[in-house]
Amino acid sequence: MATVKFSKGLTENILKSAKNKMQPAVDRAMEQRPAHSWGEIIYNRIFGNQIPYLTQLPAGWTTFRESINIGTVGDQPCVLEFNFGRALHWPYSFPANPLACLMSAYRGDVKLLDNPVWDDLYLEVKAHNERVAYAKSRQTEFVDSVTKLLEAYSTLAPALKAWPPLWELISDEVKDQHRALSNRTKKEIEVNVDLARLTAMSTAAKFGA
Repeated sequence: MATVKFSKGLTENILKSAKNKMQPAVDRAMEQRPAHSWGEIIYNRIFGNQIPYLTQLPAGWTTFRESINIGTVGDQPCVLEFNFGRALHWPYSFPANPLACLMSAYRGDVKLLDNPVWDDLYLEVKAHNERVAYAKSRQTEFVDSVTKLLEAYSTLAPALKAWPPLWELISDEVKDQHRALSNRTKKEIEVNVDLARLTAMSTAAKFGA
């Protein structure tokens, strides 16, 4: 009797669907970032009492920027762009500064140095990084668990019997193929996956958790 086998292509598509299912949670975590209002605060802290001199320089002595790219805050990777909300003077040559330095002269990314003045922003960036890391770890766990499930079976029917939510990860075309085939009895196969946790993660993803 014909069955739907886990071909390389089908397996790859299922794992892609599994990753996509958990991606909205990763996207939401990345969106919960420090506010853009930090942009001008960062600018004011870096340049401080130099700002009046920057604004008084003749045209051609400075450029203008409307945002700042931050690469790190202390030991926390940041890689975020903060808008100023308006065009602000920016020196062509970044001055020596105890609070910040250029990470890349080409891209203009700024590293905020380990200094108590950045403690408030540091905490926000750290919390942001932890949210993103947690969401990505759940995504990885989900995909790894689905991978183990697929490795335990050679065909779709018994895998669906072991974990029905797998149905949500297969294409309509494969669903149609499966419906067209008669079920046949298979011996029970033990899977080294916490199927209850896998189901809980799949359900939570539906509701944005």
